[in-house]
Amino acid sequence: MAKPMIAGVGFRPLAATALIGLVSGLMAVAFAASADWIKTTFLFSQAHRSLGHFALAAFALMIGGALIAGWLMHRFAPDAAGSGIPQVKVAYHRGKLDFTWRLVLVKFFGGVLSIGTGSSLGREGPTVHMGAALASKLGAWFQESSQGRLNAICAGSAAGLAAAFNSPLAGVTLVLEEIAGGQNQAKFAGRSLLAAALAVVIVYLMLGNHPALPLARDIPLTWRVIWLSPVVALLAGFAGIAFQRSTLGLRGWMKHSPIPPALRPASGAVIGCAAGVAAFALTGKLGVFGLGEENLHDTLQNQIVWQAAAVLLVAKLLATTFCYGAGGCGGIFAPLIFFGGMAGTIVFGLTPVTVGLTAPDQTMLSLIGMTGCLCAVVRAPITSILIVTEMTQQLNALPVLMVAAVIGAFLNRFLCGENLYDAALRQDGIVLDE
Repeated sequence: MAKPMIAGVGFRPLAATALIGLVSGLMAVAFAASADWIKTTFLFSQAHRSLGHFALAAFALMIGGALIAGWLMHRFAPDAAGSGIPQVKVAYHRGKLDFTWRLVLVKFFGGVLSIGTGSSLGREGPTVHMGAALASKLGAWFQESSQGRLNAICAGSAAGLAAAFNSPLAGVTLVLEEIAGGQNQAKFAGRSLLAAALAVVIVYLMLGNHPALPLARDIPLTWRVIWLSPVVALLAGFAGIAFQRSTLGLRGWMKHSPIPPALRPASGAVIGCAAGVAAFALTGKLGVFGLGEENLHDTLQNQIVWQAAAVLLVAKLLATTFCYGAGGCGGIFAPLIFFGGMAGTIVFGLTPVTVGLTAPDQTMLSLIGMTGCLCAVVRAPITSILIVTEMTQQLNALPVLMVAAVIGAFLNRFLCGENLYDAALRQDGIVLDE
């Protein structure tokens, strides 16, 4: 008897995909909630005390969290270091389906401790990595073939990114543009769409049906913004290029440094915390610590002046370079989006008042910067556009976001030659056939 089929997909893969989406969504909610609870309870609660008290508390928490995460990774799952997206890409292209439960647990608790205690890292990389690992396990449980499990990995990756940013389409396009690189998309696209949709449904049900960065509806796109969009994209893109080059340089040095592997994330956390404390002393803002989403939202709401944005951009770039380059457990999407948002505010502040920019124009310029910076490092144009669009629900911004993505991708191609993930794999002696 033929197996039941739904829209060309066997019933068993369909059931596995549905479970992948649901489990990935639950995992992403638990991951975000745990990191936010640690950040709010133990770190940000100290900010109202004296600067000296806050600095001591921040150093103790951030270094302590990085020490524990570093030990967990070194002792149980070395592959849990970094974003996790390069590891998923290798798994897909080389058919490595041997994700372990240790990896999932270390990635979860290491990421929660790192981001929650203030390391300047994103949560999208861990959710993609864990989503792919869980999908591989579920594919095996449903007795899927090797090709079926590879397709499941794509579905889990899409669900992980979708749940991290409430962006189902961007989750799918990340798989298409970056992880699979355009290979065999007919085999996994449908599964990735379903898994991403279900993961976001779980997020909406548990955290509320709202975008990750809620803004006023239908911010207008003006000619003033259109003319300034290449300037913002270039500034944000150069910030991304500076991050990629400095991170790869530090990462390469760390591979041969005398610092024991288990202590390397903590060594990066020392510099990252110093940058965060300095920025807090100068601006009163905490965006250098963790994801920085509160200050990113502030700048989109025109509540940060350009001088403070410049301080936050430089400090966040320094902190993320050391937290990520030293082998911390976390991703880079959130910091890159932060860089870009601040770049837009800087351009707004430096533009002569005679140009007549308005508060909504500042918001639009920050959205342009977010897209340009992300694309300058990841070099996934459609994903970069969709993440920003889905996070903010600003369809009016699409034309200038497309311009920003093109500029960001061109800068990466011209100045770096490959995105950060491929460059990091090459640094590790891994070159994938595209």
